[in-house]
Amino acid sequence: MSNTTHTYDEARPGTSSDGVAEASPSAVRLLEMTARDTEQWRAEARSEAEAVVAAAREEAEGLRESARSEAAEIVNDARAEAYRVREETTGLRKRHDEEIAQLQQVASEHKEQLRRHLTEMLDRVESTPGAGE
Repeated sequence: MSNTTHTYDEARPGTSSDGVAEASPSAVRLLEMTARDTEQWRAEARSEAEAVVAAAREEAEGLRESARSEAAEIVNDARAEAYRVREETTGLRKRHDEEIAQLQQVASEHKEQLRRHLTEMLDRVESTPGAGE
């Protein structure tokens, strides 16, 4: 056995006697490449996320415009239908009012005609001999 005693740091290659690891050039290069790749992936991910958000916003705006357009079309169709129905019912009401007025006129004429006829009949009955007795 030798009398040489080594400290733990001295026994490990790549470490100095004060405990600070000495980095080999290949390890440093590997860490630098990893950091650069990580930063690149982060930038690509950020760019892709921004593109996805922009596309989603654009699609949402398109959907909103499409919905507004469709809603406006539905409202216009409803207004046109309401106008058509109003015109149709107004026309029907006018025709029915005219028919009612005509029927009232016919009823009035018939009433007058019956009154004249009954008056004539009563006059005949009263003018016949022996009717007054």
